[in-house]
Amino acid sequence: MARAFDDLAADLPSEADVEPRSTGEEMALHLGIARAAELTRNRPRFVREAVEDLPEDARDFDWSAASDLLFQDHDVLMLFDDSLDGIEDGGSVVNQAMGMVNLAPLDWFTPFDPEQARADERGFRHP
Repeated sequence: MARAFDDLAADLPSEADVEPRSTGEEMALHLGIARAAELTRNRPRFVREAVEDLPEDARDFDWSAASDLLFQDHDVLMLFDDSLDGIEDGGSVVNQAMGMVNLAPLDWFTPFDPEQARADERGFRHP
């Protein structure tokens, strides 16, 4: 999971689009957006100071718009809905009807598109 956060963070300063390439990266991005929204609400001065050198945009701090733009879907969030227990099972009726992929824990880091898979040799972060 740490690698998923690192991979997305590495995309930010690069020319690559920030686009989750696996369910694990989708979850990491959802958590990041939720944390950013929380910081904006609860620590506005900290956020203001952190971004003061960046160009302003009318959509700054519009976390709903960010979420809509950065994801193809929000299937991973359905894992937290108790009424949908078992949705991660690829054989479930709901999973198949909605065309969901890679929701089972062992599949979280399988790339959605093998041609856009991250390089295996990128390694892991070391303390």
